[in-house]
Amino acid sequence: MRVKNWTLPYVITYILVWFTKQGYFTRVYKKGLNNIPKGKSVIFAANHQNSLIDPIVIATAGTTPVFFLTKSDVFKKPAIAKILYALNMLPIYRERDGADFMDKNRAIFDRCSEILSKRGRIIIFPEGSHDNDNRLRRLKKGIVRIALQAHEESNEDIWIVPVGLNYSNTRNKCADLLVSYGEAINASDTFRSKTDSTNENDLFTPLMSTIMEGLSNEMLDYSNQSYYELYDFLLAKIRRSRTTLIKKFNWNKDKNNKLTSYFDTKPNESDEMLVFVKEIELACKEQEVRPYLFNKKRHDILLPVLGLILGLPLAIYGIVNSYFPAILPEKLILSKIKDRQYDSSINMVLGGFLMFFFWCVQSFIVSLFTDHYIWFWYFLSCVISRWFSYEYHIYFLRFKGKRNYNIFVKANPEKTSKLQTYYKELKQFIFNL
Repeated sequence: MRVKNWTLPYVITYILVWFTKQGYFTRVYKKGLNNIPKGKSVIFAANHQNSLIDPIVIATAGTTPVFFLTKSDVFKKPAIAKILYALNMLPIYRERDGADFMDKNRAIFDRCSEILSKRGRIIIFPEGSHDNDNRLRRLKKGIVRIALQAHEESNEDIWIVPVGLNYSNTRNKCADLLVSYGEAINASDTFRSKTDSTNENDLFTPLMSTIMEGLSNEMLDYSNQSYYELYDFLLAKIRRSRTTLIKKFNWNKDKNNKLTSYFDTKPNESDEMLVFVKEIELACKEQEVRPYLFNKKRHDILLPVLGLILGLPLAIYGIVNSYFPAILPEKLILSKIKDRQYDSSINMVLGGFLMFFFWCVQSFIVSLFTDHYIWFWYFLSCVISRWFSYEYHIYFLRFKGKRNYNIFVKANPEKTSKLQTYYKELKQFIFNL
């Protein structure tokens, strides 16, 4: 079994996915890369918010091939399974996958041990499933079992690096992404300190606690679920000045911890603020507006209208050249999937590949009828106009929101004034906390 060598399918996928990732997110920042032990056996333990995007983000952060465990469902068809194995994906089985799921997992754990014994790298999501919420769920023991087996069968120390994946939005493209690598944990040291333990919990619990603490330090963890909506509103929907991702994360992390303490000690005040949030959110849903609009009494829409008129020709050009690859993921896959947590993954991976493929085909056709590398400039125009058409779409939605807000203000002045007051009080609270 090859571990260190790059296979052709992995190389091609790595390159395409890296470029797709760069285009999908507005900003990507990787914090703490120096925490990854060089030339060591490493298990990346990450929170799991965004299905297929999560392993892609970690795998393309460095230049060392990475293996990752994923649900066995996608390995059912032999032809697809071969492709997935070539891309360093390994299946993990659950009880519903059959009575022999434990035996199958033992075989996978053996392969993981082999990879780690050769100083390979593996991505594991110890929560066991993905969830869009900013919360750290209870970890499964599989990561410790794999680390222990690799420790017993290898002369190498096994290191675990907590990875916090922090998305500003897990559903839509052009979001921000901060990947935060925490301090590496030497799992082998923990195992060596517990050589006399005969009870599994005595051996597993200390390492599980350390991993959980490490993960919690690198992500936003809205731990008080009763106030999840309040966390989300105060940290994600109150408008703030644009800053770097690392400053934004540090601010959010500090406020996150203070909010948890506040909610635990002042439930009455917290409940009152939650009422404010629910009223604002309800109005936003009914009027199709965003909460930040309540920061002003009215919004100017003259300049946005002018911008929409001037940008319309280029936006139409971008839509025409990218129409089919833009709608195919929705028509072929997303419309048939009930779980909306896969939207962003499919849009990024499949949408990115389709865009590139269609632009190449279209540019080839252009090259048959033109000279002087016009096909190259056409390809470049597809990329630029596609970016512009998406930004134009966002610009239009913001204009629409401001228009709806102004109509709402005119029709309901008293209610709007009350909601504006709520928003102002919530904003003052989080900034002064």
